[in-house]
Amino acid sequence: MNRARRPVGRHLPAAAALAALSLSLTAGCSEAARCGPPALDEVSQMDLYGTYAGPHGSRLTLTNIGGTTVTFTARDWPAGNGVGILAQDAPSFDGEGTWSVVSAPGEAGRVRLSFEDRQAGQPGPPLQQLEVGKSEADGPPMLFAKLGDPDVCRVYELERERQ
Repeated sequence: MNRARRPVGRHLPAAAALAALSLSLTAGCSEAARCGPPALDEVSQMDLYGTYAGPHGSRLTLTNIGGTTVTFTARDWPAGNGVGILAQDAPSFDGEGTWSVVSAPGEAGRVRLSFEDRQAGQPGPPLQQLEVGKSEADGPPMLFAKLGDPDVCRVYELERERQ
């Protein structure tokens, strides 16, 4: 006996199909939009001086040594720039260099780190660009980087230490 077989899943009920479409359209967008701290606009170098503490003992100190020269020191800084830096055993290094605010007025604040004399043989480029966010309503700014797939919220956060 040769019976015609109906393809499985070919005729989903309309309500189930609509619900699945609605879920797929909102899941990534709403989660990505809320990923990380709220952005801080109109940020200047003066707003950012200080020491920031991050995951696994990382520290970043942004300083001004006079004039327009701004330097940083990084301790236990992630040697890579992907989602792997969130792991406890991710490679890290100590470094220093100069930094700058690279966002235009009215845009979300961004900081660029330029490492000097980084040792050869280190894995990949380190985390070099950070966004500036709000930690609390009237609190100090914080630095963060969104890592990997924007539909999966993974954030490397550095909070400014109170002085």
